[in-house]
Amino acid sequence: MTGLIGVDIGGTNTDLIFLDHAAGRLITAKVPTTAHNQADGLIEGIAALGVNLDEVDLLIHGTTVATNAAIERKGARCGLIATMGFRDVLELRRRDRPKTYGLRAEFQPLIARRDRREVTERISAEGEELTPLDTEALAREVTALRDDGCEVLVIAFLHSYANPAHERAARDIALALWPNRNVVISSDVLPTMREFERTSTTAISGYVQPLIGRYLERLTDKLAAGGLGRDLLVVQSNGGVMAAPLATRFAANTILSGPAAGVTAAAAIAGELGIADAVSCDIGGTSLDICIIRDGKPSLTQQTAIDFGLPLALPMLDVSAVGTGGGSLARVDRAGLLQVGPESAGASPGPACYGRGGTIPTVTDACLVLGLLVPDRAIGKSRGAPLKIEPARAVIAEKIGAPLGVGVEEAAEAILTVTGAKMAGYVRRKLLERGLDPRDFSVIAFGGGGPLHANRMLREVGLKRVVVPYFPGITSALGCVLGDLRHDFMRTVNRTLAQLASTSLAALSAEQAAEGRSVLESEGVAPDDVVVTLGADMCYRGQSNVIPVALPPEAATSWAAVRAAFEKAYRERYGRLLDNADIVLANIQVTVGTAQVQKGGIGALIALPDGPMPEPGSTRVFFAGTWQDAARYERPALPVGAVVAGPALLLQADTTTFIEPGYRATVHPTGNILIEAA
Repeated sequence: MTGLIGVDIGGTNTDLIFLDHAAGRLITAKVPTTAHNQADGLIEGIAALGVNLDEVDLLIHGTTVATNAAIERKGARCGLIATMGFRDVLELRRRDRPKTYGLRAEFQPLIARRDRREVTERISAEGEELTPLDTEALAREVTALRDDGCEVLVIAFLHSYANPAHERAARDIALALWPNRNVVISSDVLPTMREFERTSTTAISGYVQPLIGRYLERLTDKLAAGGLGRDLLVVQSNGGVMAAPLATRFAANTILSGPAAGVTAAAAIAGELGIADAVSCDIGGTSLDICIIRDGKPSLTQQTAIDFGLPLALPMLDVSAVGTGGGSLARVDRAGLLQVGPESAGASPGPACYGRGGTIPTVTDACLVLGLLVPDRAIGKSRGAPLKIEPARAVIAEKIGAPLGVGVEEAAEAILTVTGAKMAGYVRRKLLERGLDPRDFSVIAFGGGGPLHANRMLREVGLKRVVVPYFPGITSALGCVLGDLRHDFMRTVNRTLAQLASTSLAALSAEQAAEGRSVLESEGVAPDDVVVTLGADMCYRGQSNVIPVALPPEAATSWAAVRAAFEKAYRERYGRLLDNADIVLANIQVTVGTAQVQKGGIGALIALPDGPMPEPGSTRVFFAGTWQDAARYERPALPVGAVVAGPALLLQADTTTFIEPGYRATVHPTGNILIEAA
């Protein structure tokens, strides 16, 4: 493959990168996101690249369509058929509430109670049929939900992970009655125990499935009309990619598509620099997304909550988000305290400095007032209008300065102080709650706002260094083209290792491995290129919480290797083992993938200057309560080995890097910038 396009669609901007290693071409673009139809912004971005689609071999796309639909409750109307007595699992949840000590709480499940039905059937936890499926009642309920206007049918029976026969029979009956193919069963989406999490994940998959399907179908048609002759690939929450035709089937796997691409790129950049332990920090217009990278591998999780009461229990990169970004709104609350975020100005109207009618100060407005952004620089690569400082000063003076009784610059610096404290506190907590020392970790700072705020995080958290990629604002788009084809499958076992002595992990996971191979072959992967790896969720007998365990290849046929891997993971997590306690294999995770999509980084396509250090321009920045003289460089003009002492601004098309006094930035041969204490 030569011509590759990576596209990351964020809440504010759509970022694109085109790589052609054979021709030595690298082009980037950043255009405003079209929230009403993300495909329009994507097509506009391809036009901004100036690339003909007939010279593109692969287009890999990170999308937030599914995420937005679930959070904003704009998905398809779904009907749920559950085992008799379990229609309210989605509403009962885990007996939690949004505010633990609140007297009142409201929660609306994705599927309304009027659309949740029950049928008689029962499978035991061991997989034995206790009560046959009432097929006549099932047909009546399916017909009623269809006639009532439901677009998707979700079927989630108790203990279907142990025996999916009833769910599969129900699906076959439903497909004969349902007006489309949108029938989702929980044993296909998540064949594991814990009925609430399984039902919730299946409901989320069904809820976003039609939207993903229609969006990708429209986009594929537009791309084909433009000359793209290959399948569109979509980034998954686990960092891998899949062909667009499969994205409808595995719709829930795209929920964290966008953030996952950035982590993939951050891990690749850290590996290129020989950095084993790092924190991926993607600061965009709306949020800060972080993921911890240990020993070169991003952290994984088996469950996350995309909103209160909406757990998504699928293998995914462990990306956590806090609502603080360049577009975050600043305000003084009724107690007279300055608050920043989580609300964002978004792409429209955007910050006040955009001149599009924004009336509430944002983090970007504060950066402009403090001199950290240059007014006459375009917002995106060859795009955008000059930033307007007067509207920014006016809204900060009115909304922040006047209530706090301070000047405009002091108010703007207060906004960044609160913003930095929130970001630093979040990163610090994520490291310390895992028992990790921040001094051992570097920050890979990217996104449009990452390089602006990374030095502050470095100082406040006590991290080792900051790494700023060559294209910080396009890093997530780069991550799209670095992903491998990959699919994850789960199976519940829930047996002690002693009970499993007569079989093997390979035998227990054979069905999932075969399914994964079949999926990859449908995507055009040769059988010899398929790689299968195993993982597990394990615990001691009597424990309710499991821990993820990475398994070595020999674990497929050796229970001793499985035990050793669990004990290593358990000791790392808790510092001790429980001697004489039985070990339980709760779930098996089968990852089926290939490295054929991996294309390497962009180092070979970057032409760094080798001449002398350019003369800096001059500017002034407001820092630590006073205006200070600062150097100003065009980052692409800095040669390898160049050292820039703070305070300084490094300008480039997709972002600005701020180096604080007392710190220095060094240009690495890979093109990345390393910021460390002077």
